[in-house]
Amino acid sequence: MFEEFEAEEKGQAEERNKLLKMTAIIVGALAVVGAIVYIASRGHAGSAAQPAQHVAVAAAGQAAANPVKDLKIIKAVMGRDPSGLRVMWSVQLKNQSPTYTYSNIQYEARFIGPDGSTTSSSRDTLKDSIAAGDEKKFPDFIGGVYDANASTYQFVIISADSAVQ
Repeated sequence: MFEEFEAEEKGQAEERNKLLKMTAIIVGALAVVGAIVYIASRGHAGSAAQPAQHVAVAAAGQAAANPVKDLKIIKAVMGRDPSGLRVMWSVQLKNQSPTYTYSNIQYEARFIGPDGSTTSSSRDTLKDSIAAGDEKKFPDFIGGVYDANASTYQFVIISADSAVQ
């Protein structure tokens, strides 16, 4: 009687071991495929057909550019569009860099509540450019939804594309 029970238990243990091995193989294979896809997607992100010399010069220029430091916000005034639902921005920037022209300037508009916490935010891009050493008033633009719960706002430069002038 016990021998039958032991034989049945042994069979179940072998079945569990086979199932665990198959599961480990499948999980391992998925991990390998995921890693390959991740590496492949990162490797092709910047593979434009440019000569190696231009890529090296661009990379060196990009490393030294600092749009967050170089682009000074002279004025960022928030208003509302005629519907009262969307935010209208009036922005003036100064490019303090003597070398870099910035374009595709990414910003974040933050709405701050009475307690100092961010109640909402939105991000977008100013498609225009600003040359090295220039000051520029951008045409008024709509940027996000008005947050009636906010007591103040912040307009912050996040990043920008740079080019040597």
